[in-house]
Amino acid sequence: MESNKNQVRRSSCNSTSNSRRQSLTAQLTRTARRFSAALAPQLIKLDPLPILQNYEMLNIRLTNVTQLQAAIQRYIIKNGVSFSPIDFEVTDENDMRVLRISLHPEEMILSEGTRKILSITFDDSDPDECGTVIATIKHPISGMRIFEFLKLPSSNIIQIASHVDQCDRCQIKLISNSIFNSFTICSCFFARTKWEFIKENKIYAFIRYNGTFFDENSLRLEWVPQADNELRLIVIAFGMTQMVRDVFPSLSHIINEYNQKKIGKFLYD
Repeated sequence: MESNKNQVRRSSCNSTSNSRRQSLTAQLTRTARRFSAALAPQLIKLDPLPILQNYEMLNIRLTNVTQLQAAIQRYIIKNGVSFSPIDFEVTDENDMRVLRISLHPEEMILSEGTRKILSITFDDSDPDECGTVIATIKHPISGMRIFEFLKLPSSNIIQIASHVDQCDRCQIKLISNSIFNSFTICSCFFARTKWEFIKENKIYAFIRYNGTFFDENSLRLEWVPQADNELRLIVIAFGMTQMVRDVFPSLSHIINEYNQKKIGKFLYD
């Protein structure tokens, strides 16, 4: 009789304990869901950068050429694809620093002071019927893909594709200006390339080389006053991409080699 009572008590205790555990689990699950719901939107979009609204023109330039030379020298002599960070900066028309850029083998980071704004990875994925992804804009904390620069097949057009809402933001069109051609012939300008950011048949921004030999390794970014904050961030991100791909193509080659070796190591490990 006493044994039956003990079994009943143990059964009751176990039932109560299980019930408490289930209740605690449910509570933790609800808390995690609320936390995720509140946090997730902040991790799938870029935070606004209000300071950009104060400028209609910015420049991107290499900060220290010695860092670049060290990376290239290491690759040539030792076939090394890892390198110490290479610093760039975003400056205003008075050459005052506005933002800081740091290039690493695995990513390129845009920062305001100590706060990371976004990161860029260089994909150069195999082309398909939709085009070739040349670079991806990622959230600086979550690492989630926000936008892709997609080069369309057989064209000079790059589509800005969103991973968040599946809506295209605008197109980037590569153009050749006849005025730039004339100056290039007489060696007054570094290059004639210009990229226009077009949305609803209107040019909202453009990027071009900064012109003279004194600023030959820098890009000039301009946008209209109506350009929203997100578009201005995208323009800077594309400028960062072109600093690697177009201004300093040797860096693009080293990064591609780094990515290939990383893929090979993953496959054989």
